[in-house]
Amino acid sequence: MDSSPDRLGEMSPLEDRATPAYPIASVDNTLRILLLLRTGGSLALSDVAAELGIARSSAHRLMAMLTYYDFVRQDPASRSFRPGPALVDVGLAAVRSLDIRVLARPVLVELAEATGMTAHLALPRGREVLYVDGVESRRTIRAALRTGDTLPAHVTGVGKALLACLDDDQVRRLYAEAPPVAVTPHSISDVPSLLSELKRVREVGYGVNRNESESGVLSMGMAFQSTEPGRYAGIGLVCPESSFDSGWEERVAGQLKAAVSRLLTEISTFRS
Repeated sequence: MDSSPDRLGEMSPLEDRATPAYPIASVDNTLRILLLLRTGGSLALSDVAAELGIARSSAHRLMAMLTYYDFVRQDPASRSFRPGPALVDVGLAAVRSLDIRVLARPVLVELAEATGMTAHLALPRGREVLYVDGVESRRTIRAALRTGDTLPAHVTGVGKALLACLDDDQVRRLYAEAPPVAVTPHSISDVPSLLSELKRVREVGYGVNRNESESGVLSMGMAFQSTEPGRYAGIGLVCPESSFDSGWEERVAGQLKAAVSRLLTEISTFRS
């Protein structure tokens, strides 16, 4: 099984991609200009015309429109164009939406190694939780990776931790149309019980799943504020129940808290 990290954010060559069925020349030229700025840093109008194979007057019109929207700015002395604030803002926004997995990956690796449990990064999806990255334990008996899967939030440790970031009224609205569904005989299946469980999660700082998502499985999770204010993510740990003793919760909770603290430090450094 290949557990190496994916190449998040890496661009494949244009020649390796399928050509759009209905290409629009002006859009194509505009996007090619932005890609030229990525590699060149600044562009002369003659460079744009030559690279795109268009008339200088057409290149001038394209650059004028990009200048209008502040995607490029023209240097008064050299008359060359460089990236503008709008382009920088778009790039930073894209990075902020991707960086949580990049920042979390080393933490997941260390956590899986330290605990002997499979570690996941998860995001809330309403009543569900989406596992967006994971590192498998090296134990012979271990829980499988869930990357790319979703599970009902109320039956997982990390899902409970993420639900606990909501207030009680928000949770009631979330389950207004239908109560939480029991996945196993141990699962919570009514809103009052879920609210009581989430109160406990807020008190201790982490969520625990004992045979609630599937029989013979333990999991624990902790939520934290992601790279965007008001947005939350979670780190979850999962293992077969048979592989841990009765004192696992206190021990693993301390390791999980330390890992989240490290990740929050990375996030803070990234923002600064």
